[in-house]
Amino acid sequence: MKALNEAAALLLREDGFVILSHRRPDGDSVGSAAALCRGLRALGKQAWVLDNPELTPRCAPFWAGLTRSDVPEDAVLISVDVSSPEMLLRGAEALADRIRLCLDHHPSNPGYAALNVIRPDYAAAGELIYELLLTLEAALDPAMGEALYLAVSTDTGGFRYANVTAHTFRVAAACCEAGADVFPINRAFFTVKSPARVRLEAHLGSTAEFFMDGKIGICTLSLRDMAEASATEDDADDLSSFARSIEGVEIGVLIRDLADGSGKLSLRTSEAYDAAYLCGLLGGGGHKAAAGATVPGGIEGARAAILDVLARQGLLE
Repeated sequence: MKALNEAAALLLREDGFVILSHRRPDGDSVGSAAALCRGLRALGKQAWVLDNPELTPRCAPFWAGLTRSDVPEDAVLISVDVSSPEMLLRGAEALADRIRLCLDHHPSNPGYAALNVIRPDYAAAGELIYELLLTLEAALDPAMGEALYLAVSTDTGGFRYANVTAHTFRVAAACCEAGADVFPINRAFFTVKSPARVRLEAHLGSTAEFFMDGKIGICTLSLRDMAEASATEDDADDLSSFARSIEGVEIGVLIRDLADGSGKLSLRTSEAYDAAYLCGLLGGGGHKAAAGATVPGGIEGARAAILDVLARQGLLE
């Protein structure tokens, strides 16, 4: 509570805020930034979200009218849902030393800002933003409610993951009470699949590898695969959970190659394993049940790296 009150005091005292998201922003990053920006504006503050070149079309409407492309010298910088300086949106890495306030829920966050409010017990950063808005006495309106609902619903897989708590549901209920129209969000993010998404899932299912009697499942998705499926990042959203959804899999791995030649690992694990620990051995981090890391060598480099980690942990027969 002390850190939260200090954050509220900073936001009430200052003016001229720019909110930073993480690279390849997901619903929690987008929704949390939007809700905070709208809340600050409702209090009469100047607030903006910094343009993120990797914002997907499906999430873009939540930032409509909220973004800017530059960062004034006197702006107060706030990072939201950014677990480390290395995860800042591309092109903003040089701003890390200027961040005054970090609002996050990743347990691996090292506390890189001047003031850090980190709540690992929250399923989504949106839950923290909700509490901060309450502390600021910024009443939720429908737009804020929809942004927060996007945040908490997407980071819990539509309230299906083990990270969901009673607090998560209370935040979702508050969004509805504020007038948020949640049906379009549920439909767009959890029900409808594009033809490209169906093709991607078929590819992952046909190429999945299994280890440790099926307890470990590894899927790969290359840039070429994405192009052949005519897929966008919206189509690939939450594919990191695909392997974990297969019956018997307790450690699900998705490996993707990135344009810079590196390989991106995304792990989803059961309660018996620690995804953050495993990814931490490769310089990454995240949550116990969901974490990631980026390593050199594209897909093959990432595959070799995670297999080595799993073998050193005695998890490969």
